[in-house]
Amino acid sequence: MSKMLESIKKINFKKYLVFFIYFFSIVVSSIVIDQVTKVCAMNFLKLGEPVTFIPGFIEFTLVYNKGAAFGMGDDALWIRIIFVLLSWVVALGLLVYVGYLIYKDKKINPFFGVCLALILGGDIGNLIDRTFFFDRGVTDFISIQSWFPNFGIFNIADSCLVVGILLLIVYLIYDEVKTSKEEKEHKENLKKIEEKEKSEALVQEKVEQTQENDGK
Repeated sequence: MSKMLESIKKINFKKYLVFFIYFFSIVVSSIVIDQVTKVCAMNFLKLGEPVTFIPGFIEFTLVYNKGAAFGMGDDALWIRIIFVLLSWVVALGLLVYVGYLIYKDKKINPFFGVCLALILGGDIGNLIDRTFFFDRGVTDFISIQSWFPNFGIFNIADSCLVVGILLLIVYLIYDEVKTSKEEKEHKENLKKIEEKEKSEALVQEKVEQTQENDGK
């Protein structure tokens, strides 16, 4: 424990100041916008009655979802409990992971940080509903079924989650391609260095042989 405390004291928090600012700004903004829009939906919309927002594109329809995101999943009690626990695991897991990166003094790519912040903000937004309004369920109200039939009704938290996950996938693919390219270039550079060293060794050997012959 004492070693851990000493390690924490050694962390350069100033180094992560910008990260803290944008990360928690995105997380808090996502949660606040999600909860405010849900309250507005409950106060100004009637349950199950669609209201056109953008004709042919977006409608607002208030529903209460006791399953997963986008209205998916059953409302069986055991499934709902699993979703509550899963939401908590994701939230705590992301916070622990971010703490680990800082504890290990890892460099955090800003794009990667934004992805994690959106996922965390979206997860907590629905976590609040699932935990503190368990009987009611998650408040959903955004519908695109006018041009995407049978697509689930969702909320701002769902949107943050999906956008964050999609961006994270893009980042991981980009990072993998970049890493592979760097490794390939590194191997090529090593090969060139080895070839150069062999060439220099051969030249040196020829020079030494020439000198020996001249000495004879």
